[in-house]
Amino acid sequence: MIEITLKAGSANAHQRFTQRLGDNLLEFRVNYLAYQEVPLWVLDIYRDGAPVALGLGLNSGAVMTEGYNLPDDIGRLIFVGAEATLDNLGKDNHLVWLPA
Repeated sequence: MIEITLKAGSANAHQRFTQRLGDNLLEFRVNYLAYQEVPLWVLDIYRDGAPVALGLGLNSGAVMTEGYNLPDDIGRLIFVGAEATLDNLGKDNHLVWLPA
């Protein structure tokens, strides 16, 4: 299991970073969408510059990789803890990866 570091606050409303998960080096783009009726954080994942998954909502308890036709070697991403807000992302909740 690997915990993927996420940062809260308006200064971090648009994050981009890479993370090695198993044999994959993935780029994560995390954006806070304040213009929605209910603001939310969304996650896009890229491998070798190509999108793997786009628009995954960071919802508490969600197995974010379920229901998508993702490569088997990506593993599972699970968002755990409190519902994500602008100010509590990565503090009261966490994104964790489990190998396939």
